[in-house]
Amino acid sequence: MSGIEVDPEVATLFNNMKLRSTNKYATFRIKDKKIVIVDELGEPCKTEEKEKDKECFDVLKATLKKEPRYILYDFGFTNKEGRKIGKLAFIFWCPEDCKIGDKMIYASTKDTVKKAFTGIGLEFQANDAGDMDYNEFHGDVEKKA
Repeated sequence: MSGIEVDPEVATLFNNMKLRSTNKYATFRIKDKKIVIVDELGEPCKTEEKEKDKECFDVLKATLKKEPRYILYDFGFTNKEGRKIGKLAFIFWCPEDCKIGDKMIYASTKDTVKKAFTGIGLEFQANDAGDMDYNEFHGDVEKKA
């Protein structure tokens, strides 16, 4: 427990993404070492085609910096029965070369943030750009759908 709170807007955004697919992704950051807030939002984009979904993921990947972030990503695909499916996944972005204090505060706040994402079942961690592997994440999401 870090004592850092989560802005109610974070849970509202999660619910909107889950129920209405309002954004393809969202990133969250800790502001002033006190509260987790919405950082950046991806355009709404229903993508059941893997190539288009990967393009959106690459846009997200390009926005990531040297600071940690919590990320929600709405993976889209068509299952074997032909049904279009969207699955939200939680990604903890914590680059190896960020400040140690930032790593500690983000790691200790991660579970608090996940509690705002009621029912999220998919979680990934990435510590460098190579870890942000769309194909690997997508494969895991599809298996668990």
